[in-house]
Amino acid sequence: MDRLLNIKGKKAVCAFTMIVMILITIAPLTAYATADPIRITVNQVFAAPDDAFTYKLKPLEKSNPMPEGSTSEGYTFTITGTGSAEIKLSGFSQQGLYQYELFQVIGTKKPGCTYDTCVYLIEIHVDMTLDPEVVLLNQQGEKEALITFENGFDITPSDPNLMVDPPVKKIVSGNPGYTTAFEFKLVAQDISYPMPISSIDGTKTIKIMGPGESKFGTWSYDKAGTYYYMVYEVNTGSSGYTYDTTVYTVTDMVREENGSLIVSRVVTNDLNKPVPDFTFINRFSEGKDGPKTGDDTDWALYTIMFAVGCVLLTGVMIYFIAGRKHIGRRQRNEDT
Repeated sequence: MDRLLNIKGKKAVCAFTMIVMILITIAPLTAYATADPIRITVNQVFAAPDDAFTYKLKPLEKSNPMPEGSTSEGYTFTITGTGSAEIKLSGFSQQGLYQYELFQVIGTKKPGCTYDTCVYLIEIHVDMTLDPEVVLLNQQGEKEALITFENGFDITPSDPNLMVDPPVKKIVSGNPGYTTAFEFKLVAQDISYPMPISSIDGTKTIKIMGPGESKFGTWSYDKAGTYYYMVYEVNTGSSGYTYDTTVYTVTDMVREENGSLIVSRVVTNDLNKPVPDFTFINRFSEGKDGPKTGDDTDWALYTIMFAVGCVLLTGVMIYFIAGRKHIGRRQRNEDT
């Protein structure tokens, strides 16, 4: 009887020992299942207007642990503009190699956008201690420290042939009888703004001989935004003229439309009223004009010379009159 009890006691000890060993083996697995998840950061670079792009994480084995919110097709998420997203993976309870593909979902392409088509391979190596190691591989099988997708925006510049180019109109009231050169300037609010050919440091100058019209020319934009310019006449001081001091404002509103830049232009005068062109009216006064020879004469000099001549002539006349009186007196004295 004692021998039987002794045998049963040994079996019980063996059974207890086996249970303890099983618990010791299972304990790390249970602990890992509740440990912090593996975090993988996905970066996106997009140097253009903010927009959202879609990405998918796809397991190479259906039994691979997946993030919350996954479907049978995989796990999808979006990143807006230049930013990042985080993938959380947990539940690795067995030793082994877990592989995933990560790529950008390209459906209907957005106008002007270029897409990064790289497919990353994510490998998670889980050893006997259930300690995971994450390896990131690019399409060439090379290790990467980070996952980065670079999307671009190849926008088409605005077409200068479609830009409204209002003429500069010069009107002269009066009858100068000769031709004068008038000068006009187009000046950008910012020196970095696009300008027509022959511009210097954000300024374009044109000339019109007498009454007539001309244009500054067109240019192209490669970035959306609002651009301001002003147009005015330069007072070159031609004699007889009163110059028009109007300053026009050009507002170009540039927007992106289907991958191309479109320009909407508004021209306003000093009263902030929209106008179709740059009209300048100079008034000519006959009284302010010199000889009609095509040269502007300095009448102040002529006036001074005339005054000096008059003074000299008066002096000479006085001298001769005084001399004649003196001679007459001397002759009368000699006669007496």
